[in-house]
Amino acid sequence: MSNLTGPTPGLIIASVLFRHDIHSEKEILKTLELKFGPYVTFHHSYFPMREYYSKEMGESELLSRVFIAFHKPVQRDDLVEAKVWADQFEKGFLYAGKREINLDMGLLTLENLVLATGKNYSHRPYLGQGVFADLTLIMKNGQFQTTPWTYPDYSHPEVIDFFTWARQFLSH
Repeated sequence: MSNLTGPTPGLIIASVLFRHDIHSEKEILKTLELKFGPYVTFHHSYFPMREYYSKEMGESELLSRVFIAFHKPVQRDDLVEAKVWADQFEKGFLYAGKREINLDMGLLTLENLVLATGKNYSHRPYLGQGVFADLTLIMKNGQFQTTPWTYPDYSHPEVIDFFTWARQFLSH
């Protein structure tokens, strides 16, 4: 028989994609810090989804991206609230019905990295309030492993290293 207890906390993480000709990274990060607290950032030039997002957000060379890990451990249920908040935040920056900021939220735990999405699929369990969990990275033998559906951006070794490094905030 299993012992039903709550899970260990996780860290809210984010990926922010934005038009740097319109929005300041500093201002976006300031808003996120007010909501989620202190953070660390990681910039990486590998961005295979740039062309995909440029269809909605404009010229690919005008897009910038930053990964964020927030320091404060949270209850895992908080991922749903973070995703709902992020969707509202994005809606505040629509121009002609198109996003100028794309804010993807996730939860980093000792065991995995889960992204929050509003899109249902066979491998995405429902969490509530229109939010599904997308299991993106799995910790195995002390290293994060990708899944068959891990987005290319999250598969890059340096991005994986950032999230592996950020797990240290869970041990404090």
